[in-house]
Amino acid sequence: MAQEGRDENGKFIHKNLWHLMRSRIGQPKKFPTPEELASKGLEYFEWVAETKQKITFAGLKLYVGMNRSDWHNYKQNYPDYFDTMNHIELLLEAEWEGKLGWAGSTQGAIFWLKNKAGWKDEITQNQNQTVTTVQPTIIGDSPKLANDEKQIDV
Repeated sequence: MAQEGRDENGKFIHKNLWHLMRSRIGQPKKFPTPEELASKGLEYFEWVAETKQKITFAGLKLYVGMNRSDWHNYKQNYPDYFDTMNHIELLLEAEWEGKLGWAGSTQGAIFWLKNKAGWKDEITQNQNQTVTTVQPTIIGDSPKLANDEKQIDV
């Protein structure tokens, strides 16, 4: 059996990492069903509207009691939560996308959409061109080409 603060080989585990590992082992899910997570997520949006706070992804995760890795792990390891979490993220995306329409500063909304929602700057150009290759032919009895301007008869 490993000693407290050491792995099974006896190597020291960083104190905070060991505490984190120990505190997560065998814990039940924070939300037994996706519906409970959805309810808590919607409660966050209502709270933001009542308190006139700003909507943030970090604020949402804090409100529902998750951190960044919890959110990621739920999406990766619990397929039944995936659609609910994507819908919550879509509500956030809609909020930030809506900010692009008003006259205030939009840099924050653009940043969020590019870095969190997968948007990207892209320019597409359609060019309909016909390329014709011209092949010169040399005429046998043509005059000799001049090497400089003194050889040109005007």
